[in-house]
Amino acid sequence: MPTLSVGDLLQASGGTLLSGERSLSVTSYAIDTRKLSAGGAFFALPGTRVDGHAFVADAARAGALAAIVAQKPAGGGPFPAAMIQVDDVAAALARCGAFARQRIRGKVVAITGSAGKTTTKELVAAGLAASAKVHRTIGNLNNELGLPLSLLSCPDDAEAAVFEMGMNGPGQIAFLARLADPDVALVTNVLPVHLEFFDSVDDIAAAKGELFAVLRESATSVVNLDDGRVRVQAARHAGPRVTYGRAEGADVKLVSVTDRFVPGAELTFSHAGQSHTVSLRIGGAHAALDALAAAAALVACGVSLQPALRAMAEVEPASGRGRLTRLPGDVVLVDDTYNSNPRALASVLGTLAASAPAGRRVLVMGDMLELGAQSISFHKEAGELAARSRVELLVGVGPLARHAVEAARRAGIEGHIAGDAAHAVRIIPDLLRPGDLVVVKGSRGARLELVVDALIARRGEAA
Repeated sequence: MPTLSVGDLLQASGGTLLSGERSLSVTSYAIDTRKLSAGGAFFALPGTRVDGHAFVADAARAGALAAIVAQKPAGGGPFPAAMIQVDDVAAALARCGAFARQRIRGKVVAITGSAGKTTTKELVAAGLAASAKVHRTIGNLNNELGLPLSLLSCPDDAEAAVFEMGMNGPGQIAFLARLADPDVALVTNVLPVHLEFFDSVDDIAAAKGELFAVLRESATSVVNLDDGRVRVQAARHAGPRVTYGRAEGADVKLVSVTDRFVPGAELTFSHAGQSHTVSLRIGGAHAALDALAAAAALVACGVSLQPALRAMAEVEPASGRGRLTRLPGDVVLVDDTYNSNPRALASVLGTLAASAPAGRRVLVMGDMLELGAQSISFHKEAGELAARSRVELLVGVGPLARHAVEAARRAGIEGHIAGDAAHAVRIIPDLLRPGDLVVVKGSRGARLELVVDALIARRGEAA
């Protein structure tokens, strides 16, 4: 278990001890009382709708040993045994995360990018775990609050750590990178996502490239040579690098990809004069490229590649990230509902086109969000691409996906429009036929996991 004393938290936060003993040991950390464990510390963050200070008594009832607060809570308690007062609870959480980072032994890997960062993180963590005890970002704890919690939750005996970093504005990656102080830093790619918050893709690249810009010179950057914007941003780091991609001269050079959903993608690459082939349990060429990035990060970490690659090959796709379910009637369901953007959708369509199901190629497409002024044109292009990718049935979910369906219909493809996920749940099961390969993909806000759950519940998982 990760253990810090109240004195450690006091020193790291720069606060004042209101009550309790410095010697008390804290073993977990939370900003949500529902996720508190006995013996934990509660950071009472102010919020736009609720103030964490109103829940300090709840934290005590949940077993919190310590609370970090901006002011002493009102009322009669109960209160945690120790309370630390700080000027800014969010800033104190970040400082405590940075303090915890200093205790991590072994390599720390930081990963960001427009797409594939979570799968890449899981593959890197699995590869490192072949020879070390590894801590990694759990769930979506990848922002200015989640990363400090991930750092604080790193077990005392961890020998390596892998952290994911997300953003929706400039300056955020730099902030996270300074907290994590990685030994190895990877930007998977730069794509037209979050355009609602940026003026251009180049601005997105500059924000992602903050990871390279603040990387200490002794650390190693992992550079995707096939992404021009990543190459430009990588120049912001003057230290050692490991390169990967199809480009000649890449340290980890992609030789071939077998693009398929079933049984999973396969890639072959060369490094240091040796050829390596990895058969994944995750489908799609995009997963193969994530695995290539992970292999390059493992090279940068200096681990033995063969056992690491064997461990990577055993990684199962997480829920919403390409998980495959076989349904009765030889229907294959691909759950890719965690998120979407034009490039990621194009990759999925490429895999659909390369697949040869017994039945039809079916795409359930939710709205792609945060694309700014180009949203409608991106969705129209998606419908046209679906038609060229041999999709035979397209179901669009949401007001933006309607434009994709209309474009696909003009190209002669059967298309149906659902206003939202609940509507889609009602119509999709009756549209499917035996042997269909069904890919469900959309942005988080589309809530297409409801469609996946309904299909599994209604048709049942195949034995």
